[in-house]
Amino acid sequence: MQYDDSIDNSRKYLRHALELIGKHGLPTDPLNYCIWYEYASGKNGALNAAIDNHLESKGAFSEAISRQFFNQYIAGGKETVTTLVREELKKVFAAIIGAIKTTNQHFSRSENNLETINESLVPSLSEADVERLVDQIKHEIKNLESSSTSFKEQLQQATHEIGQLKSKMSRYRNEALKDPLTQIDNRRGFDKKLRNAIAEANATETSLCLIMADIDHFKKVNDTHGHLVGDNVIRMVAATIKDSIKGKDLAARLGGEEFAALLPDTPFDGAMKLADNIRLTFERLDLKKKSTGESLGKITLSFGVATYKKDEVAEDFVHRADVALYQSKETGRNKVTGADLHRP
Repeated sequence: MQYDDSIDNSRKYLRHALELIGKHGLPTDPLNYCIWYEYASGKNGALNAAIDNHLESKGAFSEAISRQFFNQYIAGGKETVTTLVREELKKVFAAIIGAIKTTNQHFSRSENNLETINESLVPSLSEADVERLVDQIKHEIKNLESSSTSFKEQLQQATHEIGQLKSKMSRYRNEALKDPLTQIDNRRGFDKKLRNAIAEANATETSLCLIMADIDHFKKVNDTHGHLVGDNVIRMVAATIKDSIKGKDLAARLGGEEFAALLPDTPFDGAMKLADNIRLTFERLDLKKKSTGESLGKITLSFGVATYKKDEVAEDFVHRADVALYQSKETGRNKVTGADLHRP
C-alpha cells in the first residue's frame, strides 16, 4: 500500500476512519485502522464494495470479517507475504555478509601477525625471544579459533532465522488460503486446488466431482437471531461438510453462505449421495440457542453437483454446479440437483 494523500486529506480520512471504527464497535488496532482508512479514502473500490455489501446484508462487522477483508483486499496475499519475507531475508543476509567481513578482517590481521612472527624466527634468537614468539603464536591461534567459533555461531543463527522465515512464509501462505471464520479453504484456496485437481483428472483420466451448497434463507436467520448466531451456523455447516469428506477431498467457503466440496476420484453417484447425506443431516437437526434454548427453526441446505468433463475449463465446471444449485433453489430448496446427469 502506498499513500500520497495531502496532509488535509490524511487528517480527514483519519477522522472518518476512527468514526467508522467506533461506529462498528471494533478495536482501534493497526489492522482495523488500515481497513477503514482505505475505505474512507475511497481508493480501493473492491474493498468499499465488499464492505458496503456486507453491511447491507448483515449490518455488523466482526474481527473475523476484518481479517478476511484485510487479507483479501489489502494485504494482497502472496505478494505482500513475499515482500515481508524478502525484507527479513535482506536483514539475515546483511548479518551473514557482516560476519564474513569481520571474520576476514580477523583472519587477515592474524595472517599479518603470523607473517611478522615468521620473519622474526632468525638463528640469533635467544631463549627468551623464542618463548615470547611462542606466546604470540598461541595468542594468534586463540584469536583465529575465537573468530571461527563466532563465525560458526553466526552462521548457525542465520540458518535458524532462515528456517523460521520459511515456516513463517508457509504459515502466511496457508492463512491467505483459509477462511478466518470457519478455518476451511476460502475462494482463493478453492480456486488453487481446483486447478490442481482438474490437471490431475485430465492427466490420469480419473473422475472429479464438485458439490456446491448454499444455506437456505440464511438472511432470515441473521435478521431473526443476530449475526453471532449466523456466524455459528456458518461454522457448523463448514464443520459438517469438512467432517463428511476424506482424503484428497476439499471443503471450502466461497463467500457468505455458499460452500463447495471438491471430490477427486469420486463418481457422480457417490457425490450425489454425499450431498444428500449432508442435506439430511441438517434436515434432521433441531438447532437451539445455547444461551436461551430458543429454537432456530429448520436450517436446510440446497445443493448442486457436477462431474468434470475432460478438458473442461474450471469456470465452466463451476458454472454447471452453480446452475444445478440454482435449480435446487428455484424448485423448492432443501434438495440436491445434478448437473447434466452425465450427459457429455
